[in-house]
Amino acid sequence: MNHSKPLCILKVSEVPLHLYQLISGFMMLKNQGIIDLKIEESEKKIPYNMMEVNVNNQLRVLYDANDGYDNLIKNGDRFEDFYDKLLKEYDICFKRSFSKEYNKKLTWGNKIKPLGLNYMVTIKKNWAHNIYKLDPKAEKIKKIIRKFPFSMYYNNKYLVETFEEKPVFNANPKILFIARLWNPEGEELSGLPQSKIDERKEINEIRIKCIEACKKEFGDNFIGGITPSEYARKKCNHLIINDKKITNRDGYLKVMKNCDICIATTGLHESIGWKFGEYVAASKAIITEKLHYELPGKFRKNINYLEFDTVESCINNIYKLINDKDKRYRMMKNNYEYYKKYVKPDKLILNTLKECIEIIESKKLTEE
Repeated sequence: MNHSKPLCILKVSEVPLHLYQLISGFMMLKNQGIIDLKIEESEKKIPYNMMEVNVNNQLRVLYDANDGYDNLIKNGDRFEDFYDKLLKEYDICFKRSFSKEYNKKLTWGNKIKPLGLNYMVTIKKNWAHNIYKLDPKAEKIKKIIRKFPFSMYYNNKYLVETFEEKPVFNANPKILFIARLWNPEGEELSGLPQSKIDERKEINEIRIKCIEACKKEFGDNFIGGITPSEYARKKCNHLIINDKKITNRDGYLKVMKNCDICIATTGLHESIGWKFGEYVAASKAIITEKLHYELPGKFRKNINYLEFDTVESCINNIYKLINDKDKRYRMMKNNYEYYKKYVKPDKLILNTLKECIEIIESKKLTEE
């Protein structure tokens, strides 16, 4: 980036949790003196989990933190039509769930660039904590609750530094896999195709089977289970975690930081879930199902994570990392380095702004 500070004007409508990381990143850069920053409420509704940024009054940028390409699409509609209409209005789009294959199906797919891992992380006095006109009523109430220290959802429980951990070598590594179940009969699925209901059932099934196998195989070295919900109690009551020292936010972070090997499964719409970002921030060795979306930088299989597609391969990969302490520690160090360059909110946003400035500079050259 050049020596003059870029001016970034954030335009938001509804500000849900997915955007906290992004707004944190912009504010951190402002606090570091790298950019000038303003925020405005958009006069028109911006699609869910998205925000607009105007860079130097020259580039209109869209940030998209959605789980996939079709999660905002109702039954019968096409994601291609949705994104073609949307992207026509922007110069560039940074998308959390980035896929070259999906982009090929879009008229303006060449405008989409990878954003990176997303998770619920924030800073003190984040503008995202404020209530905005277009926030739904339920979200406005939640934002009030999150301001109070006694709340289990208190904003300060999600500060950048609370996730961060340097790699630590343990002779007796602990394994972590805590997951939720998605209710395939949930009200929010009304209007969505059967494939989305089936997706939830498949996600639930692999989570249950992996946790059962890990409990049996690794005993006290495994910490995990299913978080409580009415649906989960009906489906797999024997796996429910009833210990609030693990399920509350402070307890979970402490447990996660004390574990060495962390398991991740595919999220809704084939997304890379929030836990994955948390694992990278805490420098963990990761075992995951296939990543369906692409990340910026060199985030590679067998270097930053091991991949599994069956319960058996999940167990085998855990043994690989238990038995090969050097491989495990190298992976933790690789994720620590990746976090510092691509995931920490200020770095994630700085990387996107570098691309924006390059586009602005190249436009100037063509005009001269």
